[in-house]
Amino acid sequence: MFYLEKRSRPAKEHNPFVNAVGGPRKVASKWSQDQALFESWKDGRTGYPLIDANMKELLATGFMSNRGRQIVCSFLVRDMGIDWRMGAEWFETCLLDYDPASNYGNWTYGAGVGNDPREDRYFSIPKQAKTYDPDGEYVAYWLPELRSLAKERRNFPGASYIKQVVPLKFDGGHQRKDQQFNRQTRPKNIYRRQK
Repeated sequence: MFYLEKRSRPAKEHNPFVNAVGGPRKVASKWSQDQALFESWKDGRTGYPLIDANMKELLATGFMSNRGRQIVCSFLVRDMGIDWRMGAEWFETCLLDYDPASNYGNWTYGAGVGNDPREDRYFSIPKQAKTYDPDGEYVAYWLPELRSLAKERRNFPGASYIKQVVPLKFDGGHQRKDQQFNRQTRPKNIYRRQK
């Protein structure tokens, strides 16, 4: 009989930068540790079908596609403003294919505190849904309550689905004017050669 066993793996005890909120680049950020918001993400109750479906898949199978991992990471840290380390630790306990270097490397990358040539990387939920699940088949599989909706409405069901817990940082390609959390500052000399 197959069952998903959640284990605690102490990766953070073996890697000093994992506990650092600013990651390996020491990026100063203000992260929230709002437990209610985190629980809604963790349980797949955010009000965004693409996020919720990925999180339900993770809970049920112990797996998630790489694209799904990037999307839910971006949503947690960019839209919800939650500390990336909480997401990394949750993945650590759930993923059957867990690897410390990949997991924490991907989370620091997604949170903008790791090595990435593009700063402030953001995965737009509407764009990702239209590109990777245009007919809403994936979200309908993991969220059966959406199956009766027309395919074009499954990723954007409005009042036919649960209320969204946070607004998106970028909605329709435009940044929210009230976006105040997760403003990042980097040390001025991070890319300059020391003389």
